[in-house]
Amino acid sequence: MFYYCSSLSDIKGLEKWNVSNGNDFSNMFSYCSSLSDIKALKNWNVSNGNSFEGMFSYCSSLSDIKALKNWNVSNGNNFSDMYSSCSSLTDIKGLEKWNVSNGNSFSFMFSDCKSLSGIKGLENWNVSNGYYFSYMFSFCKSLSDIKALKNWNVSNGNNFHCMFSDCSSLSDIKGLENWNVSNGNNFSGMFSDCKSLSDIKGLEKWNVSNGNDFSNMFFDCSSLSDIKGLENWNISNGNNFSNMFSDCKSLSDIKGL
Repeated sequence: MFYYCSSLSDIKGLEKWNVSNGNDFSNMFSYCSSLSDIKALKNWNVSNGNSFEGMFSYCSSLSDIKALKNWNVSNGNNFSDMYSSCSSLTDIKGLEKWNVSNGNSFSFMFSDCKSLSGIKGLENWNVSNGYYFSYMFSFCKSLSDIKALKNWNVSNGNNFHCMFSDCSSLSDIKGLENWNVSNGNNFSGMFSDCKSLSDIKGLEKWNVSNGNDFSNMFFDCSSLSDIKGLENWNISNGNNFSNMFSDCKSLSDIKGL
């Protein structure tokens, strides 16, 4: 609707819009690179919304999304790319009350949010219907803490491709210890280019027995020195292991395999 309105900085005229029958909000403000204030949307009734794909993607001036804290997104199933490349976004606590329980796709949702250092607003999200998690936090170069995800139910997840790829500040993945990834098929590139990651013991309990693709999973994790956390992994269904540990320059011991 307002796709590529790159000079649009003021949307106050939308505050009285009745969008209660709307079901597709895809790319509505995508590439509105001058948009920094979305308070006009705080009272929107988006309860019939089904797709929010790319709604605010590439809104590179957007730093605060608290205005959306009371949105009813309970009918939404597609949240992919919703905030991708919102490079000024630093705080997502405004999403803490969102009901995303019908969400199926979360791919690229926060990808390339370069300023995002914490994801505490996501602690209580019910992602149990999520199937696609690929690239969800990829290129979040400031993200250093993912403990907020410790209670996530990803048991329905199939695609974890590049989920945390290029999270170059991420050194600790302990928040993922209890994830049930038993339905996961694609783990390729999941932690690739996580250059600060030195310890993956948090993955020791993971059931990856359905995993098919492990290519590039830890590619260029240049600080990774210990992979003992993988010693009990069942990778019998895997058929692609290409570059799984390529460029792990600090790795001197592979006894964990």
